[in-house]
Amino acid sequence: MRKRAIALTIVAFTLWGGATARADDELQQYLEQAAVAEFHATGIVMSSWGTESVAAMYEITRSHGMSMVRGPAGDLMVVDGLTAVGSAEGWYAVEVGEAADWVLADRYTLGAPMPTTRLGRPASELMVFEDGTPRLRLIVDDASRVPLLTEVLDGDGRVFRVATLIDFAPEQPAAPARPQSYGSHHMVMPMAEYSGLPGILAGYRLTDTYGDPNGIVQGYYSDGLFSFSVFESKRGGTPGAFADAAAFTVDGSAYRRLVTPSYAWVQWHAPDRSYVLVGDLPPDHLAAVLVELPRPGDRGLFVRLWRRLFG
Repeated sequence: MRKRAIALTIVAFTLWGGATARADDELQQYLEQAAVAEFHATGIVMSSWGTESVAAMYEITRSHGMSMVRGPAGDLMVVDGLTAVGSAEGWYAVEVGEAADWVLADRYTLGAPMPTTRLGRPASELMVFEDGTPRLRLIVDDASRVPLLTEVLDGDGRVFRVATLIDFAPEQPAAPARPQSYGSHHMVMPMAEYSGLPGILAGYRLTDTYGDPNGIVQGYYSDGLFSFSVFESKRGGTPGAFADAAAFTVDGSAYRRLVTPSYAWVQWHAPDRSYVLVGDLPPDHLAAVLVELPRPGDRGLFVRLWRRLFG
């Protein structure tokens, strides 16, 4: 079950390569050129949520249509529509069929670029605004458009996530070796119809929905700049990974949260369903999304109320 969950989860973070941004033409150009640039780099990513801070170093190679990211948790490879995760347990692969294009939300606009230098290279400093408020600061390499520094701001203007390259080689590197075999290989196709998840959540659009043979449904949401997946299943026990997770509240409801350098994981039980949300969205966006999803609740109370009303 854990291997299958890993395979499904990585779908959420590999669809961006085909994105098309339509709200801001100049921002679209930056995103499209950066998505196809070939390079080798080493970087650090760090996130801070309240009193929690986590960081990791990673190595990324993008060459001949393949992307390979190596970090403390293992390897992530994307090539020819296939996404694979490698760890001490082996390689697990997922192919996604007919994924929808991303559309950049109208709330985002790009400020005027400011010339600067980074890693000894000509670069431009950019600010992405959300409805006039700074949301994302970038320093991009002028030649390749690859972000050399990314700072994501929360709703109060504080930096909560930083990703910075400390070494950058834009010349075309040799393609990393592909795995000889995979411990498991799944083909994931969007579901034709599913009405259980909202089509819009706090400005994020439901772009794809996937089903698992065990009854788990994954809804993939994006606003073109950030994204998350919601995993819905029949109500069950709390996953072991969340047993010691930090508790936090949103609008009076209690959730469990795990913070990694790049993503936040949130888990809760509604009266008849269990949910896990995984995404890179800012904390204020996360809170807005959670209040529009089914709230945490006690199943016993739900059953007692149902029996009282209907016998």
